[in-house]
Amino acid sequence: MTRSVLAGRGAVADLNRYLGDPRDPSAVISIERSLELDEASAYPGDAVDALDAWKLHRYYAPAEHGGELRDVFVPMMMIRSTAARDLTVAVAHGISFLGAVGAWIAGGPIAATMAELVLDAAPLSWGLTERGRGSDLSATATTAAIGSSIVVDGVKWPVNNASRGRAMTVLARTSDAPGPRALSLVLVDKGRVDARTLATQPKVATYGNRGADISGLAMRRTTVERDRLVGEPGLGLEIVLKSLQFTRPLSTALSLGAADHAVDVAVEFAASRRLFGRELGSLPAARATVGTAVADALLAECVVFAGAREAHHAPQELALVSSLVKFLVPDTVDLLFRDLTSFLGARSQLVGFAGAGEFQKAARDNRAVGIFDGNSVVNLNMIVNEFTAITRPEDAADIGGILRDFRVDAEPETWVDPLRLRLVTRRGSRLLRALPVFADLLGSRGSAAPAHDITAELDRLLDAAGTAPRQAAPSAASFDVAMRLALCFGAACAIAVELAGRGSGSEASEARLLAILERIAVRLGLVRSESAASSAVALAGQAFETAGSRGRLSMLEGWGNPL
Repeated sequence: MTRSVLAGRGAVADLNRYLGDPRDPSAVISIERSLELDEASAYPGDAVDALDAWKLHRYYAPAEHGGELRDVFVPMMMIRSTAARDLTVAVAHGISFLGAVGAWIAGGPIAATMAELVLDAAPLSWGLTERGRGSDLSATATTAAIGSSIVVDGVKWPVNNASRGRAMTVLARTSDAPGPRALSLVLVDKGRVDARTLATQPKVATYGNRGADISGLAMRRTTVERDRLVGEPGLGLEIVLKSLQFTRPLSTALSLGAADHAVDVAVEFAASRRLFGRELGSLPAARATVGTAVADALLAECVVFAGAREAHHAPQELALVSSLVKFLVPDTVDLLFRDLTSFLGARSQLVGFAGAGEFQKAARDNRAVGIFDGNSVVNLNMIVNEFTAITRPEDAADIGGILRDFRVDAEPETWVDPLRLRLVTRRGSRLLRALPVFADLLGSRGSAAPAHDITAELDRLLDAAGTAPRQAAPSAASFDVAMRLALCFGAACAIAVELAGRGSGSEASEARLLAILERIAVRLGLVRSESAASSAVALAGQAFETAGSRGRLSMLEGWGNPL
């Protein structure tokens, strides 16, 4: 294991120790304080300041620009650790990465300028959306007249960190010509412009993430320096789309943290609640429910890890992979929350009751993650747009290369190369192409049976994708194919993580993989849920045992977060 890998893991462990036990009222992020702030819809300023004091922001800037960012999985796990305690805090701090990422993609002098802001812990925001325009960035009405300086006019809303942020990366129209080359990105630093030309817009009342600064910024002939362009004029939309290929997987770490929180609550509840004179966790039906939720959480973990690894090793496929990850992880975690809500009953909604009251906040907060950086419909549409590439005949994937890349003790050879990013892939995803071989590599293991069932379903889906009509507005049938392809992708991620793990093939590792794959097969409608009950029960047993030693079950040896 390289020194850099050890340093990354050590940094994540240090952050966990710094954040402390969330059930301790004196912790940096305590459940008690988080619930108080949520009830008041108040910004978690003290917790954000504490993360600044620990210098979490240094992991948002690449090492070449003076930061600590080398392996994108490291800040993802830091965001996960924070979100497992309070997703609102993780959103409030992590949004600065989104505000800065366009500069890392564009490169040039603006990257150094952005790095100064990031390393100074300046809160940043990403000004893409506008009132009434939804996800259609091509309809951007904000303008930026480029001359010896740049004059920005328009309103960005709703935007996270719009009011509290020091600077905003603004997507604006710099040409009247039709087409995507009419848009550019401009860095508007509030500390370097006439404050009289700026006006914050009221905070939006939200169902989840109540304390987040989701508001807006109006710019009225706001003048910024010419060198505040992020990339060349006319490349704004392209830079945004390439940036989203990073931010989509990164944002799913929020859902992963929420899943950790939910499973912790469910495991504690099952261990402490008695029913008919027995511990709830000893009842087969209860164990199956908890085990199913754990399987969903482990699947999400594998897919998040895959998104991080593919960013380094297959950036040319991120246009598809990022959408698969961004759709599948929040969708899976939402399903986990729905199942556990029924399991916990009224306790899932009551604040401060039997240690389960915080569940309702985590559930609400997680619902917003599916909207960040393109909602589920947008990501499914992106997958549909890739049907031609996904179904194009190609040579088999390099299985050995994938498994080397997926070793948890391996360090990515280089930081992400923006020049390898593409708006449309040529070959789809190497992980999808590898699924049949992955299934064969499982040999006679019990997990091979659901793996082969899922592979057969993938073959059917590829046929359906190949004959799907190419339409501006995809059909419901095409969306269904895209959703099911995402589940097949999840299966490939889980098998790759298991095969590349140091404990691959052990009884415990096989039990985890079997439960994940059987859960996917149930979601695909290939088997009935009763058929997956025994593997879920076995997985719950592992989760209870791990929780008893103050740990959390993980597919990633050495990366599992302590409670």
